[in-house]
Amino acid sequence: MTKYLLLLAALMLTVACAEDDGNFYAGLEWTPLSEESMGWEPAMEYCEAMGARLPNINELRKIIINCPGSTYGGACPAFHLDCLEIDCETADCFCDGGAATYSALGDGKTMGLWSSSSRSDYDTFAWYVGFGNGGVSTIVKGAHVHVRCVR
Repeated sequence: MTKYLLLLAALMLTVACAEDDGNFYAGLEWTPLSEESMGWEPAMEYCEAMGARLPNINELRKIIINCPGSTYGGACPAFHLDCLEIDCETADCFCDGGAATYSALGDGKTMGLWSSSSRSDYDTFAWYVGFGNGGVSTIVKGAHVHVRCVR
């Protein structure tokens, strides 16, 4: 019985720490937002240096809130490995910008976050999420965008 109580206490402590940390969402551990924006290649290196990786576009869509079309599983057809060409960026991939926030992790409306997913029809572009309108879109890999890595 004592063994089970200790196991239960350890489990509760783990859950409490994860909730207090605020970095666990959608089954992933998300790193804090990068202080600086950076290009896509430096973003990949940034994540690797901390023992993590850039999230793919599906994982990144899991932190979108208040925009049903672009949230993971929504009407936006941009899915990692399934639809990554420019035709996958439709009106369903954006909202009107009227919500107070589109990020479950509290990223501001001026933030965008890189994904590891390249555009399949033009590999100098990668998919990202813009929290100004909850948009799932593409941008040239040389642009400067903020980063959240996942483990």
